[in-house]
Amino acid sequence: MTNLDEFGRNYLRLVLEINKHIEGYIDAWYGPDDLKAEVNATPKKEPAALLHDVAALQASIPTDDPNRHAWLVAVLRAIECTVRMLNGETFDYLDEVQRIYDIQPQKVDEKLFEEAHKILDTLLPGTDSLAERLEKRRKLYAVPAHKLMSMLDLARTETRRRTLELVDLPPGETVEVRLTRNQPWSAYNWYLGNGRSLIEFNTDIQPDARSLLALFAHEGYPGHHTEATLKEKLLYHEKGYAEQAAALLHSPSAVIAEGIATTAIEIIFPNSTHYHWTIEHILPQADLSPDANDSAETLQKLGEASRWLRYVSGNAAILYHTGQLNETETIEYIQTYALASVERARKSFSFITHPLFRSYIFTYTQGYELIQQAAQNGNKKPIFLRLLKEQILPSALANGRF
Repeated sequence: MTNLDEFGRNYLRLVLEINKHIEGYIDAWYGPDDLKAEVNATPKKEPAALLHDVAALQASIPTDDPNRHAWLVAVLRAIECTVRMLNGETFDYLDEVQRIYDIQPQKVDEKLFEEAHKILDTLLPGTDSLAERLEKRRKLYAVPAHKLMSMLDLARTETRRRTLELVDLPPGETVEVRLTRNQPWSAYNWYLGNGRSLIEFNTDIQPDARSLLALFAHEGYPGHHTEATLKEKLLYHEKGYAEQAAALLHSPSAVIAEGIATTAIEIIFPNSTHYHWTIEHILPQADLSPDANDSAETLQKLGEASRWLRYVSGNAAILYHTGQLNETETIEYIQTYALASVERARKSFSFITHPLFRSYIFTYTQGYELIQQAAQNGNKKPIFLRLLKEQILPSALANGRF
């Protein structure tokens, strides 16, 4: 059992109290069960009282490890912002994102999306609109429901095998896979502690066979599951860092987590080789149409062009939350620039307006960019492996202080 000091126990009490106000604020918990039961058995604390608790913690941050001290300063700044909003304060949307996630989000020039559209238009010739051609191509590669679990098992086995060539995982770590519906996300990792994860895949957003391997790498190996497993062992159990026992959605740690996850496929399949592996191993299992026959080179070009479209949701969030677009206009913006069907655009809108995820959308693109910037001579593996095991802030990556 991990021994926690007074600061650690008070920190965990605070985030448990916040979770009473914001269900889901704690994304994963593997701290002491007795402490969780104790806090949950008491009435909610008022936000004003929680602000006093935040201030007390800020005044007592451990100083023995400068790196951990800087980490906790930033995390408590994020917690303070959350509690101040609970107490009725409002922040400019971009200021809110900066305070919570330790990043400086900016709107991307739509010209980048238009350039991506031109590339996709060349790769997918036809007389229909580009959005219609893209949607038809997605449907060609849509994984049949009766095949999904077996294909996920295949992806789990291969991504885990390759991850174990990079890092040692604790004995007994495991990932369970389950299918679900009616969620704002396509897949989600629920880390359960002791090296165990439940990964749920949302069948409402029909999985694309071309990206199934990358999706599993993101959620499992060497993505979310791998990071959580290693940090639980190395930082919580071995070093006694209580803050690691509660993974917060509204924290700088989320940027690092999503940066790891979005980079994960590139680490275990360097030089875009996952496209070749997908064609050789994933697609034959899917019972797809004979027309689903793109080459690895074409899949790579489609993937690289489509990557820029990931920034559309962040732009949409800025435009909506700063009052520049209303709901209808925002959905139309997503349709136009992400080349999304109205159903996909509405799903995207529901994510960027969900109370838990309204500012979270930037963690994916910003986290990915920061790792690219921190890579030495284009080699992402050294910083990736450090991020799996260490507390490194987004701003530290941005400023080269790591």
